[in-house]
Amino acid sequence: MTLAVVMLVVSSSVGAVAAQETGDPDWADDLETTVNEMLPAYNERAGDINLGPISLAGTTNVYVHDADSDGDGIDDGGDTATFRITMDSQNRITAFERGTSDDAARKLTTDRATLERIATADNPAAAFRTAVANDDIVISGESGHFVESLKWTILNAFKGLFL
Repeated sequence: MTLAVVMLVVSSSVGAVAAQETGDPDWADDLETTVNEMLPAYNERAGDINLGPISLAGTTNVYVHDADSDGDGIDDGGDTATFRITMDSQNRITAFERGTSDDAARKLTTDRATLERIATADNPAAAFRTAVANDDIVISGESGHFVESLKWTILNAFKGLFL
């Protein structure tokens, strides 16, 4: 019986430590579910939107910030959740998962409200394009990827011409 109690305490402690290591806020689970439920609607219309020379094929790290994490209307510094998104050459989403990828050369930065607005839109693909055009979503190179950073600096400077 003592061994069973020790095993229970150790296993529950390991789970708590693993959850703390991700550093993601409580709302990240719900956001991941919401986005994954939106994928069929997004992918159905992904080919209908024109992103100009922007290609997001491959894996991109996604950083989602929530400035008002307690919902009181006041910016409290908030929390950031991390995800990785994988897209094919036609900008269809093939995976949206928690955590980041060491292989991702670019990152997408946005806030929770923007991602929730896209996920609940009638046309999520068009809502995504609009969010990129309005800088509600910013795409840039991941740290240590100079060429990707330079490419996205140029694309972001001139995206008004093609979005």
